[in-house]
Amino acid sequence: MTTGSSRPSRMAALLAGLLSLAQAGPAAARDALPPIVIGQLSSRSGNNPAGREGENGAMQAVAEINAAGGLLGGHRLELRVEDDQTQVDAGIAAFARLVDQGAVAVVGSSFSNISLAIIPHVEQAGIPYLSTGAADGQVDPVRPHVFMTSLAGRLVGEQLLRFLRDRGVTRLAVVYDRDSRFASSGWAKQRTLLDRYGIALVEEQAVRVDTRDFGATIAALRGSGAQAVMAWLTGPPAVGFTRAYAVANVGLPVVVSHGVASGAFLRDTGAASEGLFVATSIATLADDAPVSAVGDAARAMAAGFRRDHGHGPSQYAVDGYVAIRLIAAAIERSGSASPPAIRDALEGLTLATPQGVYRYTPDDHAGLGVADIAVARVKDGRFTLSDWSRRQLRADRGSEVAR
Repeated sequence: MTTGSSRPSRMAALLAGLLSLAQAGPAAARDALPPIVIGQLSSRSGNNPAGREGENGAMQAVAEINAAGGLLGGHRLELRVEDDQTQVDAGIAAFARLVDQGAVAVVGSSFSNISLAIIPHVEQAGIPYLSTGAADGQVDPVRPHVFMTSLAGRLVGEQLLRFLRDRGVTRLAVVYDRDSRFASSGWAKQRTLLDRYGIALVEEQAVRVDTRDFGATIAALRGSGAQAVMAWLTGPPAVGFTRAYAVANVGLPVVVSHGVASGAFLRDTGAASEGLFVATSIATLADDAPVSAVGDAARAMAAGFRRDHGHGPSQYAVDGYVAIRLIAAAIERSGSASPPAIRDALEGLTLATPQGVYRYTPDDHAGLGVADIAVARVKDGRFTLSDWSRRQLRADRGSEVAR
């Protein structure tokens, strides 16, 4: 008797549950699906100038995707973040924790030294890793599971040489941070292109990440006979050099790699950064972006970032945002959230983003081209699109605008 009466009651409970779920609607059904976990290495501590900016960009992309209904029929994205402490050993340990937490892909550190050190661990884990660091060595040579979203140093170097040639520069002085793999490798790539652009190196100065006195470096630049200075610097050396250079009043124009394309750099340098030329993506200059798929994506991303944070996105925020968008596109393209499926889909992915049109292939895990690099000028305490870059964008994006 007991068994007979319990069976109808269990059936009634089941029917009641189904009715309740049906009445709750699609949102409740989506919430019942397991989330797709994506990991991120973020420099929440240490001296990485990106700090939390890349994390803020990634969080914005996750929120937008979830608000639009998630992926694969309603699975929400869940971003799990670990602090890499701007230290190689801490970054490797943080990556291992994300693997243990079930991340199907990881957005990598913006500190290239960490991302380069993590490569063997990424390949062993077999999980797609989208680095937001800019050192070319991450994807040259190509590794199966390592991709990058940042503007590669070789692309930045070449675009800045195009810019300098157009300004009539034939004699160049360079200062770079020898402790930064990003800076040293970026300069090494750019140096191989000097002859192609008719530019001679007349002075080369290496500084350290802890350099405080730039007097001797600036004296060498002043007496070099150069027509411009190229600076491969980021973080504290970039701030220190910019301040000292402004005080010295050398008078030579300075072109800086994208390692300083953030509001934090402008705040830390104040009036000393006025007039600098800085490589960046069009997303940090969204108000000046041309009408195109990339320009439209840049404006939409910048508007959301300003709403959430009260200011426009830095290069680091754009890198984090784009990494999530690329992973999400690969998940949808493959119809699976398994790491192998994501990896395979990334390798054949073409996607217009706020940073440019990525075209990953088996031979190219960087995805962007020289035309995706913009040159900004610091004017009145903010980054503005240079006239040269405005002309180049019209020419380079012409076919895309037409579409």
